[in-house]
Amino acid sequence: MIERPRLPRGDAWSVVWTRGEGCPDLAHLLAGGEAQRAGPDLLVSCIEARADLLVGRKLASFDLVSMAVPYGFDPARVQTVVAAIAGGPHSVLAARVARRLAAALDVPAALVAASPDPNTDPTAEEALERAASLVPIPEKRLLRAATPGAAGRALPPGSLLVLGAPGGTWWQRQFTGPGRQLRLGAPAGAVVVRRAPRRCFHQMAEPTAMGVHMPAGEALRLAEAAVVPVAEEGRLVGLVRRPVLAAAAPATPLGALMEAPAFALAEDPLDVAVGLAPLFAGAAVPVVDSSGRLCGMIDPAAARAAEAADEGPA
Repeated sequence: MIERPRLPRGDAWSVVWTRGEGCPDLAHLLAGGEAQRAGPDLLVSCIEARADLLVGRKLASFDLVSMAVPYGFDPARVQTVVAAIAGGPHSVLAARVARRLAAALDVPAALVAASPDPNTDPTAEEALERAASLVPIPEKRLLRAATPGAAGRALPPGSLLVLGAPGGTWWQRQFTGPGRQLRLGAPAGAVVVRRAPRRCFHQMAEPTAMGVHMPAGEALRLAEAAVVPVAEEGRLVGLVRRPVLAAAAPATPLGALMEAPAFALAEDPLDVAVGLAPLFAGAAVPVVDSSGRLCGMIDPAAARAAEAADEGPA
């Protein structure tokens, strides 16, 4: 008997969806509740929602967040969810999406790696073991299939196939090449996923800053961090360091002491914030939006940990 996965309490994804057949249904299932409809500006919608995943009708050039695209998806037909595992960058996300869908639909889930080699295939076997170590789906198997048709016939009845975006793996070559019927012939449809790196807006906390007119003495008394952001009317305008505050006359306004600001943009990958860490001597890195407005702060240590664990949404 295949065990049905259960998600931890509070393990919610923020999901944004666009128009397209099957998109709302898939988005709400993956969100574990109400997903958010995208507005006219997709970038703004994803940042405001701190979206973990975008569900859309096709894989476009938009890569701000990870993405899922349904093909022939009908929840009523799904009896099991199969994640196609390979060595590419999207396989772990495919496994996580499969796990969430199986839990939401209360059906079994499985991790399946495919290989046309009738003997051993260390690459496929290692990819399968790696995915299983990261995503707790107990059922896993290696499928020997020389053609996409054979792979499709080997899937259990009512299988929804979740696989990574087109690339160089066997599964993905069948998706775009002569074996395109692998996607079209999946018993209960398919979901194609593409992983994107985690962004600063995913990790940022509420912003803190001081005003340009605050006296240095007061700022020194209040400041705990080694570097203090300075803002005017919500916009980041500079940075002041504690040694500078300590050396200044107490009545000196911060505007006269500040240096030019360094910051990450909300849509930047986390590695941008990590790269700025040495400039901030352990202090949080400011994050600004496209208009320069201070919108968050990132703890560099937390950003490093999140970047190291980045395999898409948790």
